[in-house]
Amino acid sequence: MPYQSKTQAHQLDSLEVRHLTYRFPDSSQNMPASRGIEDINISLTRGSFTVVTGRVGSGKSTLLQTLLGLLPMEAGEIYWNGQRVWTPSEFFTPPRSAYTPQVPMLFSESLRDNILMGLPEEKVDLASAIHMAVLEQDLAEIPGGLAAVVGAKGVKLSGGQRQRVAAARMFVRNASLLVFDDISSALDVETENELWSRIMNQQQDATCLVISHRKPALSRADQIILLKDGRIDAVGKLSDMLTDNSEMQKLWDGNLGGQE
Repeated sequence: MPYQSKTQAHQLDSLEVRHLTYRFPDSSQNMPASRGIEDINISLTRGSFTVVTGRVGSGKSTLLQTLLGLLPMEAGEIYWNGQRVWTPSEFFTPPRSAYTPQVPMLFSESLRDNILMGLPEEKVDLASAIHMAVLEQDLAEIPGGLAAVVGAKGVKLSGGQRQRVAAARMFVRNASLLVFDDISSALDVETENELWSRIMNQQQDATCLVISHRKPALSRADQIILLKDGRIDAVGKLSDMLTDNSEMQKLWDGNLGGQE
């Protein structure tokens, strides 16, 4: 997408999702709701850190993709700063929103080109994006640094490096809403903690919507949205949910799969 300067119109104060529903084409009333999502209500405020979690097939990735317009909603409404969003696929783009999917796509180009994806380097803060992605030490150890060609799908990088290059691609767009689909699954706990800390310190007004089952993300969350069978099972703080919700207790103890 072409470069677009961020203005006040792109800032997020509130995001409301009401009754969001999507069912995959082969779903039916008699099939489990893991074939989609149903009646999802979410409220985000500027600068908040929200984690969507749940077992395998609970609808986590489907929820994000429907919200962003990558899947067509069957029912529901989305409001950005109180204004109805009619075409999510066109609306949720930088610098309003940036998204990293569960399996980020890298290309057989240089690291620099994989991060910028056509943005003019002189108009963005590439160094800040690399720092937020906890990528600077890796770049120092990779021959060629930002000029290094990563190979098809980033084959020359580790899983964690691919995730952080994709994160840097998102950060360099300076978006108001940052949407992560299990972006830290290949990271060690120390690196993941550093990633979240840098995001919150450097982009204090950024709003984060994160899919994760990992403790560093869950512990940091302002609110956790727990999905079960395509519906919201609970919403709240980690401490309350660990006390009151058996599904959350099992997830925290590692007795449920967390990825989709």
